[in-house]
Amino acid sequence: MKDKPKSTERLASFTIMGMVAGIAAGLFLGETAGKLTFFSTLYINLLQMTALPYILFSLIGGIAKLKADEAKTLAKKGGFIVLALWVIGIVILIAMPMAFPAQQTSSFFSTSVLEAPKKVDLIKIFIPSNIFKALADNIVASVVVFCVIVGLALMEMEKKDEVLRLLDTLSQLMVSITKWLANFAPYGVFSIMAVTAGTMTFNEFGRLQAFLLIYVIAFFLLTFLILPGLASLLTPFGSREVVEASRTALVLSFSTGKVLIVLPLIIESIKTLFESHDLEKDKAAATSEFILPMAYAFPTLGTILTMLFIPFAAWYSGKPMTAPDYGLYIFAGLPSFFSDVSVAIPFCLDLLKLPSDLFSLFLATGTVTKCMSAALKVMYLLVLGLLVACALEDSIRFQWRRFGTFFASSIVLTGLLIFGAHSYLSWTCKGNYHYDKVIKSMRLQGVTVPSVIARTGPNPEAFRAGESNIERIKRRGVIRIGFIPDNLPWSYYNNEGELVGFDVELAHRLAHDLEVTIEFVPFTYISLSQEMEKDYFDIAMSGIPGTYERSERMRFTDPYLYIHNALVIPDYRDREFLTISSIRTIKNLKIAATPLCSPTDRLKSSITGASFIPIKSDSDFFKGNQGGADALFTSAEGGSAWTLLYPDYQVAMPFPSYYTTPLVYPFFGGDNSRMNEYLNHWILLESHDGTIQDTYDYWILGKGSEKKEPRWSIMRNVLHWVK
Repeated sequence: MKDKPKSTERLASFTIMGMVAGIAAGLFLGETAGKLTFFSTLYINLLQMTALPYILFSLIGGIAKLKADEAKTLAKKGGFIVLALWVIGIVILIAMPMAFPAQQTSSFFSTSVLEAPKKVDLIKIFIPSNIFKALADNIVASVVVFCVIVGLALMEMEKKDEVLRLLDTLSQLMVSITKWLANFAPYGVFSIMAVTAGTMTFNEFGRLQAFLLIYVIAFFLLTFLILPGLASLLTPFGSREVVEASRTALVLSFSTGKVLIVLPLIIESIKTLFESHDLEKDKAAATSEFILPMAYAFPTLGTILTMLFIPFAAWYSGKPMTAPDYGLYIFAGLPSFFSDVSVAIPFCLDLLKLPSDLFSLFLATGTVTKCMSAALKVMYLLVLGLLVACALEDSIRFQWRRFGTFFASSIVLTGLLIFGAHSYLSWTCKGNYHYDKVIKSMRLQGVTVPSVIARTGPNPEAFRAGESNIERIKRRGVIRIGFIPDNLPWSYYNNEGELVGFDVELAHRLAHDLEVTIEFVPFTYISLSQEMEKDYFDIAMSGIPGTYERSERMRFTDPYLYIHNALVIPDYRDREFLTISSIRTIKNLKIAATPLCSPTDRLKSSITGASFIPIKSDSDFFKGNQGGADALFTSAEGGSAWTLLYPDYQVAMPFPSYYTTPLVYPFFGGDNSRMNEYLNHWILLESHDGTIQDTYDYWILGKGSEKKEPRWSIMRNVLHWVK
């Protein structure tokens, strides 16, 4: 028995060495370390193959061995301890966001705001209509429910000894396989950490340092202070003993991001601790084999810690959570974490009306958070097993003086860490906002042709007899295109004085296809119809909505894009504009709107009691020339671009997502069928070959607006072995 702990300690030491060596290899190789993904995936899959079978065999057997009164006692005491540990996690969850300082923030438009929220199907999660499918899909909660039902049924059977012996044998078989595979942990962990350290960019850490900082603080507080300390207060085991006993499982779970694979090791650690104190190890093991798989199916402290991302997302988007938000979040959001985080996080984002595209930020931290969450789950399950086993043996001890000292010191330490994190983030996040510079530095990405900004006035070349627009454009070798100078993101000037934007990009593409140059002619929307009638330009390309009224005064193309109606509001008023119903309660509501993007009669009637104030351009609203308006009516796509320049504002979308407006290109020529046919066919071709989509991704969604530098590595940046 003395060799076994030494062997375990040796394995843990070698595994830690493998982790450190893997990180060093990743930093040295950089993105080249990604080639080790095959080996890391292979090792993780090998460890996973025994996880659910172990739960299946051990949980059924553990329940079947119990008597009815023992099962009731176990459920009662175990349930109380689980709830107590949850409370600790929720307190940390509420306290840690206090570290976030005030900041400015905004983001490009995201199509995710138009998506219907994902629903959490608790019946599917907990009730297995097909246990084999639940096993295949790794739905742990369904497997646990199945095991409980089978175990309870087996508990009442008289001739069950042979079945129990078979289940014990199979459980031990899974444990043996897991232990054998654990011997390869140093090599598997090396490849996993090399891939992680080599492929994760430093920019991802930079953008998410606030979340990662409070996550790491909460992780260390719970894993190495609060949980072991709680075990030492209530059980015969010291906090150092608890940490030492869990070391191998902690390292394996941290490096792989998996908990199921080390569940047998956790139970073995509990047996070892009980044995070292001359306590009944077999009963403790039996209790653990029942309670730990059950507890794993419910949200653990590792899961609750992951929920820290939601307060971070609220802070990141400029809408810090209020007390009612936390109440809704905890009581309505926590049940969603019975499912996978890939469902729970988007659900909670939608629950609190936060941009669902922030889920991509969570995915960027996936490797780090998954590893720490797994390690915390290990410590949680270990301490839970110890507490429940001791509670059943009536060996729980409670000393008020020690508990008071521990409680006070934990609060003081947590407070100091939160204050330190707040001070650090206040310093590092100061002046961190940069999206205003991003949108003002964006340049044309596709083909360009020579162009000039022409003076406002009629086309210098009049039509010849019987000449069409296309023929005059070809004869001159120039197309005159009207644009609005400050109509983000459709047409505007960047920091270098270049005319850029979504429609400017497509204007160059149109001129390239016509094999002509461009004369850009500025106009205001109020004068559009008059200037078009006087032949000031051949076509207007500047984010112009096609409405019934405009179709009576000018000809335009088929729609090339549909935009979504929205309001731009000050950040601090976001709760007032969540829904149309909440907007109707605002007294003396004033909404500014430009002639270019004015609400339809249907939209006006939906916001009863609101008055609409005409302004010349969207920029007037942000510069204070809006006549005391509370909000700006515009498109979500255009409004998002403006909030990049003015991050104290945000886009609100209280209107249904199907309320859309088509964008069109008005053109000169009266009943000029040839011009109409050419432009419509050109739009069709540009849509089908992906040009319009690529342009949309860049100018509206902001994809590629920030250049991604090659991942730093010693091999690339220090030794210069590769370019």
